[in-house]
Amino acid sequence: MLKRPLWTTRELLTAMVIAVVFGIAVVSSTYLYAAVLGLGIFARSAATGLFFLPAAFAAYVLRKPGAVLLVCVVSGLVAIPFTPYGLLVLGIGGLTGAIGELATWIVTRYRDFGLPRLMATGALAGLIEFGSVLASSLRSTPLTPALVVLATALSVGAFVVAALAGYALANAVQRTGVLANTALGREQMEAQ
Repeated sequence: MLKRPLWTTRELLTAMVIAVVFGIAVVSSTYLYAAVLGLGIFARSAATGLFFLPAAFAAYVLRKPGAVLLVCVVSGLVAIPFTPYGLLVLGIGGLTGAIGELATWIVTRYRDFGLPRLMATGALAGLIEFGSVLASSLRSTPLTPALVVLATALSVGAFVVAALAGYALANAVQRTGVLANTALGREQMEAQ
């Protein structure tokens, strides 16, 4: 007997469409991030949440292991020729995807995608992102412990806002019927 594949062709195509759309959106995010880069760790902490929006949207809509990483990497590939960062945007997409994938697995186990859990996923991803990427900025900008806590809170808050935006955007798109064949669409159909 044949087992159902982990990913269907429809799910892969849906992930690719999501990735291309967010790849275009990531282009403007990279320019905004470049603009605030010189403003210090607080501005960077607040701006990094923009890169989590594709991850939150993909996690909530597709609810599959690997979906977040796939969407983030492909959106990075789409953005490469149009950003001031070139190939670095692929690394940013891969890192954000890996962090989002880890946070999604830890918080939801790909089963419960209620708003509180999605927000917790964003908070955990923001904490991990700050610890792995932004904290390296602290070497060149020494801060007091209270300011480090504030910068961390800004990063966590930015990722939670991105998770909320992904949730709201996914629900708005789902109401159009475009996402009817996704995990989110099936859940909405069962709830009616």
